[in-house]
Amino acid sequence: MKTFVCTLLFVIFCLFSCSSGKQADASAERESLIASIDSLEKKMFNRQSMEMDKELAAKEIQLYQNFVKKFRDDSLSAEYLFRSSDLARALGDSSGSIGYLSQICNNYPAYKKIPECIFLQGYYCQEFFGDTTQAKSFYNQLISKYPGHAFVDDAKALMQMFGKSEQDIINDFEKKAGEKKKI
Repeated sequence: MKTFVCTLLFVIFCLFSCSSGKQADASAERESLIASIDSLEKKMFNRQSMEMDKELAAKEIQLYQNFVKKFRDDSLSAEYLFRSSDLARALGDSSGSIGYLSQICNNYPAYKKIPECIFLQGYYCQEFFGDTTQAKSFYNQLISKYPGHAFVDDAKALMQMFGKSEQDIINDFEKKAGEKKKI
């Protein structure tokens, strides 16, 4: 019986040792990946010209994606997806940008920037694809879920511009400006 208890304790000890070693490895990998991300973020923009190095931006997106894949439940994953969206848009990948925003909305509903993600999906659909139907869906989702958010007025204003020419929009602004001067 004594041998059985000792063997059982040894097995339990080994299991705990292995799992804590894996946790330490994961923690070290996480910190290393964050350090790489932070380092590349600092190099990505030329401080003098304020231009983005497109190659480094693409590498940064890959680092963000590696982090999200390995640490899906980490609090930084949603933020890294948001940054991926921003970089993808800057690189001209509007579909990828919308995809990252959608991934945030689907997988991180408690993320503090969800209203911005919804708004940006609508804006990108409208601006880059001319898809006012999809844009309206996102804008209405923002308005109904977050009625007090700062972007609600912007969403409403953008929907009012659907189907209008640039000249019609300019005329509307001039008309509103004239009405404000009278008051």
